[in-house]
Amino acid sequence: MPAPISVLHVDDEPDVLDLSTKLFERQDSRVSVVTAGSGPAGMDVLSSRDVDCVVSDSVRMPDGHSFVEAASRATDAPIVLFTAKEWREVASDAVAADVAEYVRKADVSDYKSVLKHVLRLTDDTAKETAANRRLIGRHDFSSPTELGVSIVHAVETAVDEDVDEFDPLYDTIDPDALESLFSPVRGSADGGQLEVHFSYHGLDLAVSGDGNIAIRA
Repeated sequence: MPAPISVLHVDDEPDVLDLSTKLFERQDSRVSVVTAGSGPAGMDVLSSRDVDCVVSDSVRMPDGHSFVEAASRATDAPIVLFTAKEWREVASDAVAADVAEYVRKADVSDYKSVLKHVLRLTDDTAKETAANRRLIGRHDFSSPTELGVSIVHAVETAVDEDVDEFDPLYDTIDPDALESLFSPVRGSADGGQLEVHFSYHGLDLAVSGDGNIAIRA
């Protein structure tokens, strides 16, 4: 029998928690969802039981810090940041918490994307890989910003160095070709299944079709 997967979902909207519980558990019988309507409630769950993955909106703790950052100190479970906020609004929280994935909350298809990330991150063969990756940026395929620009800016933020000191990205990989590769799936629920790895500025990067840019250890 497949091992059960315990997921903590933290969100201050009850309807969101109800929908995720029904959809996750209906889509995969291994998944068991425990919900929390606030950051402190989420921390209470983490202090009382082990979970395999944390899914969280961009909720905050009473001290003003993000729940995901507090959760990252309380558990080794991978964290999926699932929020309606744009990446630029949550980037500092996501990077500080070493979140594994970011999914923009817009419609029901996004819940399916979250579940796919949860299943991948909790798969026994992928756990070590998930533990050794850190999300550093996000590219919005619907924006006019070029993918290469998003990659360079993500690396600039991660290493805290001036982009003017970087070698051209084109010396490592053709960002136009990379964007074309992602064209069939970019921004879709299945986009995260397509991932390209390459080295740039001394970092081992992973860029996926859902727009996430991560460092692999």
